[in-house]
Amino acid sequence: MKNKNLGACALRLSILSVALNAALSSGVWAQQLPHLAPIIVVGDRITPFGLSLRGDNLDARRFATNDAAALLDGIPGVSFYSGGGLSSLPVINGLADDRLKITVDGMSITSACPNHMNPALSYIDPAALNQINVYAGIVPVSQGGDSIGGAIAVRSAPPVFAQEGERLKTSGNISAFHRSNGDVNGVSVQANAANEKFSIGYIGNTVDADNYKDGNGKVVGASRYKVRNNALKLATQSDSSLYTLDIGWQDIPVQGFPNQAMDMTSNKSLSFNAGYKTQLSWGELEARAFRQHVRHKMDILPEKSSGTMPMDTDALDLGYSIVGTMALNDKQTARFGHEFHRYTLDDWWPALSSGFMAPHDFWNINDGKRDRLSVFAELDNQVNDKLFTQLGVRIEQVNMNTGNVQGYHSAADGSYGGMMGMSAYSDSTYKADADAFNAKDHQRKDLNWDLTASARYVNNASETYDIGFSRKTRSPNLHERYTWSNEAMMAGLMNNWFGDLNSYVGNLDLKPEIAYSFKASADWHDAEGRDWQVKVAPFYTYVADYINAVPNASTNPYNMSMLLGRQSLTFTNQDAQLYGVDVSGKKSLGKHYGEWILRAALSYTRGKTISGDNLYNIMPLNARVALDHINAAWSNTFEVVSVHAKDDVSAARAELATAGYTIANYRMAYQLSKSVKLNAGVDNVFNRQYNLPLGGLEYASASMMTAPQALRAMGRSVNVGVSIGF
Repeated sequence: MKNKNLGACALRLSILSVALNAALSSGVWAQQLPHLAPIIVVGDRITPFGLSLRGDNLDARRFATNDAAALLDGIPGVSFYSGGGLSSLPVINGLADDRLKITVDGMSITSACPNHMNPALSYIDPAALNQINVYAGIVPVSQGGDSIGGAIAVRSAPPVFAQEGERLKTSGNISAFHRSNGDVNGVSVQANAANEKFSIGYIGNTVDADNYKDGNGKVVGASRYKVRNNALKLATQSDSSLYTLDIGWQDIPVQGFPNQAMDMTSNKSLSFNAGYKTQLSWGELEARAFRQHVRHKMDILPEKSSGTMPMDTDALDLGYSIVGTMALNDKQTARFGHEFHRYTLDDWWPALSSGFMAPHDFWNINDGKRDRLSVFAELDNQVNDKLFTQLGVRIEQVNMNTGNVQGYHSAADGSYGGMMGMSAYSDSTYKADADAFNAKDHQRKDLNWDLTASARYVNNASETYDIGFSRKTRSPNLHERYTWSNEAMMAGLMNNWFGDLNSYVGNLDLKPEIAYSFKASADWHDAEGRDWQVKVAPFYTYVADYINAVPNASTNPYNMSMLLGRQSLTFTNQDAQLYGVDVSGKKSLGKHYGEWILRAALSYTRGKTISGDNLYNIMPLNARVALDHINAAWSNTFEVVSVHAKDDVSAARAELATAGYTIANYRMAYQLSKSVKLNAGVDNVFNRQYNLPLGGLEYASASMMTAPQALRAMGRSVNVGVSIGF
């Protein structure tokens, strides 16, 4: 059976050998964008619309960012909601955050914060990454459900074992970097030791960053951060099986969020991730079990306000997955799986000793639970020498529930704490809303199903075509369904992961989102895959019951924002559509003192509700042109990024327009020796001042008398780094 699998694998790979040779042959291209037939091959698997980043294409950017999501910058169709220095939220073709399926070493990690300050990718540093798999829009069902956009799966380095007869194998790496803007300094260490059967590895990093400055040299307050990441990796292997156990712990003492009312004042996590992979007579079996506990705290950094408002979160992700893969014959491979994921959340705001936020704790989410149980089946089929298809179905059940809540002044047990005897004021602020919420049944059960069908057609050595359709479903998150207070001046503003400074209230009656997506791509290139390439990928997605926001019509007398131009909103279901196109290409310019390659990419996305309003935070038309040069140990990249003005803004959210801009970046690397590599670069070379189109609004710029301003981008930053292997 094993030889049969290998034969099927060889047959399928030979069909696309030209495209793969092109993707692997250009080290310069790999530093920025994967190119020419971007596919993922795992064993005998070929996935249309999949993209794999590894090796030099990750190394070129590690020293310039501590935000793992930012490593995807430059991929057509990918953009980012701005957050803290470690916590941007990736967007694929207009869909972001919980609408994407994001896993870290196979773990499903939930943003345990009403501001989504700790998304999944914030738990792994770029220094620890070995591979990122990106699925743009059409996602195999085996890559997860409960999402309607693309998928991102990041992985750290696999365990390393000694060769037969080698008594002990050791390896490691030390790297350090400095970035001038924000005075960012960081160090990471990796060390591994193994014999033939056992492997142990450690990776850790520490980073300290101050507030950054914009292109005019003015400080963007509350953009500083500190982080400490650690991971211990244990593994053992037999002739046909591999057992792994990863233990990770993180400490973020502070991370500012200039586009939020709150900032992170602590984020401590501890995770256990156990894996098992074996080769059996019928095929391959892979199993995983994980648990991550997070204690998260927020308050207001002094550069924003002199006030204080402590917020606490205690969250737990745990789950398991079992996946079996078997070759049915030389042309068909079946994949079956079962998954379970439980997320529990307590989100409360400790009372102050006196005043408005006293005498009881405010319970935003009390004993929240979200259980997801799923099964899937997937079939890869080699129809003939030119056509490959994939068909998959996933069924999921999502159960959600939460306990009773209370405000600062009235507790769930009936005890009351008025502020200076103002009973009517206190009751109208929180008690009526809490009583109404507690009187309702909180349990919700959704039965969801997904379908994905895709095909790849290799017409000849110069033409590859992909087409795909998917029906995908996402149930609401806990904050979308269960946040309850209509007091908008404070409580509603705390439940905002969009950066727009509006106030948000949940909706118990939300339905799951259902997305119907169509995507195609045409990839034309020279037969050898070394000279030129043009790729065009249009897409269209219709989302039934898209979870959007509308003005909150509550009669709560404090249902108003304390910030000029902002408003109170509540979540609701609306139908929406997104469409656009991604275009990319490259051209070899020949060899003259090294090899020169010109690359270009353009992305356009449009998102609207069926009623006509624009969807929030849609990246405007943007383009990137880069010139790569490699000469022996030297490599250089000079790129220009241009973004059109953002004029299509959401009226419901009072979204601000932003002006267009063009910036230039430069990066270089020099392999000084086999074990020493130097990196340097300049971001925003000409120190251009501009506002981020997906950055939201600066909290410190707003008041009851002053409307907020768009978040300013970082000005020029000179970055240097060194990596020493041993």
